[in-house]
Amino acid sequence: MQFPGFNHNAIIPYLVVLAYFFLIVEISLVIHSFLYARRVRKTKRPHYAPKAAIIAPHYGWDVQTEESVKTLLHQDYGGEYVVFFVTHAIGDSDCDPSYSHLGRIAQEHHHASVLLAPNVIDNSLPRSQKVQNLITAITELPDDIEVIAFVDADVTVREDWLRLLVEPLQDPRIGATVGARFYYPHTLNLPSLVEAIWVNFQIGVQGDHRFTMVWGGSNAIRRDLIADANVLQRWENATIEDHNLTHAVRDSKLKVHFVPDCVVITHTVNRTWRQVLEFTNRQMIMTYRMGFPAHWALSLVGLLPKAIIVFASIPLLPFYFNWPFNFDRLFLLLVLLIPFIEIQTYRIFSLNLPKVVRDTDGVRDNIRMTSFATPISMLVAGLNAVYTVFQDKIVWGGVRYRILSATTCQVLGRVSDAADNQEKA
Repeated sequence: MQFPGFNHNAIIPYLVVLAYFFLIVEISLVIHSFLYARRVRKTKRPHYAPKAAIIAPHYGWDVQTEESVKTLLHQDYGGEYVVFFVTHAIGDSDCDPSYSHLGRIAQEHHHASVLLAPNVIDNSLPRSQKVQNLITAITELPDDIEVIAFVDADVTVREDWLRLLVEPLQDPRIGATVGARFYYPHTLNLPSLVEAIWVNFQIGVQGDHRFTMVWGGSNAIRRDLIADANVLQRWENATIEDHNLTHAVRDSKLKVHFVPDCVVITHTVNRTWRQVLEFTNRQMIMTYRMGFPAHWALSLVGLLPKAIIVFASIPLLPFYFNWPFNFDRLFLLLVLLIPFIEIQTYRIFSLNLPKVVRDTDGVRDNIRMTSFATPISMLVAGLNAVYTVFQDKIVWGGVRYRILSATTCQVLGRVSDAADNQEKA
């Protein structure tokens, strides 16, 4: 492979070795997570069902949201639990569209309440709207609540979700239990597939190691962690709640425990490149700016060089069979094997999803089709990591924020309606 301007014979072998090194690291993490999940599923724990509260912050409304709300109200839990839906006010007399829908549903269930948090823009509050919603709900909790579970509005949980999250918390070494999100694209346009791979592959690195993080969309803690780890103080000026909760658990010398059967499905359709890049950049910016350099570095060093090598080699493919069998041809073959290994790794990891997810209509076929976008998704993740170095602002829930540190943000104001619609979709 002749590339004018540098000694390719010295550079290319090292790049290939580097790519395979990180590919082996990636496969090792996936295998570790796979074995961990099998072990956790076989673990039998004593009954443990203290009084629990589910806190569900809301922004916007659609048919899927209503279905998700109803699953929270019919949990198969061995103890008493209450649900607090919380959304936010807008100005002096308006509120988020979800408020009236939540009120209609909650009035039919004695264990459900709807709270209205102050709007961070209208009240000049120094935190994100989601963090404010959670603070509002926590301050309203009854004194006898022992466990708090958090769930995003756009996920649909299974009937035993609360029980599965709460039971491991009887172990005093566990500070938080966490599920994960599985994206199910219903249209096979490329941005939707790339986004699904980007999100879903993260399930494959969850386990019993320090890479496991609290995800705000599905997690639970014992209530005493709020006071013991100064959680509300950490949230006082924060952009993101779950990254700070991860720090709180680790600073308390406790573990974040991944519950593999609490993986929840998020349905997506017709995503655009603008929406996907805004979402993936936002996630990477939050990870980098909020004190998780190892996760960021894994994307930058582990994914970007590998993706660049693969895509840079594609134009050479038509000439491959005309070359004599030498080291150049061998290295190109090794490079071109990388995307096929990535595709198979994703398919194998997907076998570890909860049975209820794998048995959902169309999921197995969707995984096979989606897997072909794996190489492009790896490239996007690497580019996200580069972009993050030069950007500290995000748009989230129709509001623009600057992330100054893990516990400090600057609320910059609302975005335009057009940008808001892009961000919400």
